[in-house]
Amino acid sequence: MNKYFFIGFILLFSTPLFSQAFKNDSIKLFIDKSIDLIKENSIHTENLDLIKHELYNKSKNLNSLNETPPFYGEVFKLLNDHHGSLTYKGENYGWKKNSSTTNFYLKQKIKTEKKVISKVLDKKIGYIRIPGNSDFAFKKVDSISNDIVSHLNSINSSKIEGWIIDLRLNTGGNMYPILLGLKEFIGTDLVFGGFKNSKDELTGEWQIKAGKMQIDGIELTRTSNLNYPIKENIPVVILISPYTASAGEMTTISMIGRKNTYLVGEPTADYTTAVQGFKINEYAGLNLSTDYVIDRNQKIYKNNIQPDFKIINGDDLENLKNDKKIIKALELLKK
Repeated sequence: MNKYFFIGFILLFSTPLFSQAFKNDSIKLFIDKSIDLIKENSIHTENLDLIKHELYNKSKNLNSLNETPPFYGEVFKLLNDHHGSLTYKGENYGWKKNSSTTNFYLKQKIKTEKKVISKVLDKKIGYIRIPGNSDFAFKKVDSISNDIVSHLNSINSSKIEGWIIDLRLNTGGNMYPILLGLKEFIGTDLVFGGFKNSKDELTGEWQIKAGKMQIDGIELTRTSNLNYPIKENIPVVILISPYTASAGEMTTISMIGRKNTYLVGEPTADYTTAVQGFKINEYAGLNLSTDYVIDRNQKIYKNNIQPDFKIINGDDLENLKNDKKIIKALELLKK
């Protein structure tokens, strides 16, 4: 994480800066409410005094509250929270962290590849590619999970000896239907992940019991079933990329610690936090990173996910036989 060393600066200004007079008192109330929400709920509370000083200094002479929201991009940068944002009158104000790696081929593919793809490779390896989704309102949980199951049914059989789950184009969305669709791969009767806050307190748990999946206490059910079971502990390779983000990363973490499971590709996008929304007023709210995700072995993910086998570029979704990550995956599965 980036660190900001402003200790002397903060001490110098800490006494008088918060007593500044505002031209518009509603702006001060807005800033104070947002700072309180961050302090109470965010896993990132670094630099709060500096953040408050900067917001006060930039906003004290403004006439309208409408002029303040753009300053919150810098707020989230100082928080080191690129997953959160301020929403004000339908507009989002956040900070986009520059990725250390860029895969131009996959970046272009994300624009056109929107559907699940499945096929059999080398007559005995099941392959399924799952993109991101936009089901933030939880209206497509059934359709998305059933679509995944339908694709699995189209290729699964007694001849399948291993699986490749391709999450390279999974930019996020709703993780519930993805996990539900892949439930049989994750395991049976286990806790396979969850969330912890900045105090190391468990705030959510992902589990499968008696064949039913529960995420943070919410039971998820599927309306479709597999025609042929997924073999227990069958070898699985997960393909990841710099664009595997949020729900894509949660799906990856749900598999980490599973027997005979390997990650191949490039480090993920680093959106491994749970985000919750908090209301400031009728026009605005804060989306804050409130929890870190953990895997089945209680490992906390504060940064991106690293592959077991790093392969930079070499992607070819048109011809998978030439895809360097697929080639490595097949090599691992054949062993």
